[in-house]
Amino acid sequence: GIEASIHATREQWEPPATQGAMLADADNAFNTINRELAVHNIRETRPPFHRFVANTHQRPAMPAAPDGQETEYTGPHEGRTQGDAAAMAIHALGAKPPITELSLAVD
Repeated sequence: GIEASIHATREQWEPPATQGAMLADADNAFNTINRELAVHNIRETRPPFHRFVANTHQRPAMPAAPDGQETEYTGPHEGRTQGDAAAMAIHALGAKPPITELSLAVD
C-alpha cells in the first residue's frame, strides 16, 4: 500500500526533467465537477452528445414528492448523480479541456 506509493512517487520525482507533481484527490470527484462548466465543455468538444447532456443534466434533478406535495430541494447542485449511466462520460468530457490545458502547459 503506502510503501509502494512512496516508491512510485520517488521514481517519478527523481528524473531531472520532472518539474513538479500534481496531487489529485478523486475521493468525491463526481460530486465536485462544476455542472455548468461541464455542460459547456461538452457543447464545445462533443456537440452530438451535448443535446442529451443539456436535456438531462443542465439542472439538478428534483426529487419526486408523494401525492403531489411540494418539497424543498436540498441535494447537490454540482456534480453528477450517483448511479447515472452517463456520469462517467459526462465527468470525463467535462474535465477534459482543463486537463488538456495543463498537459500542454507542462510540455
